[in-house]
Amino acid sequence: MDTADEVGLPDDPEFRGVLAYYLEWGTRMALIYSGPNPPPLPDTPMPRWDWGLTPPYRG
Repeated sequence: MDTADEVGLPDDPEFRGVLAYYLEWGTRMALIYSGPNPPPLPDTPMPRWDWGLTPPYRG
């Protein structure tokens, strides 16, 4: 969030909540799929970040 502040992203709570969730999700996926034995990729669509779109992601 410090970087979001530095680059001037909106500071409203809803935006920051969705941004934090997306960043946490991406970090989890990077850790899971970068290990020595990653699980098979799911058949579900890749979530897409968007203004106002909150979990659960539905494509």
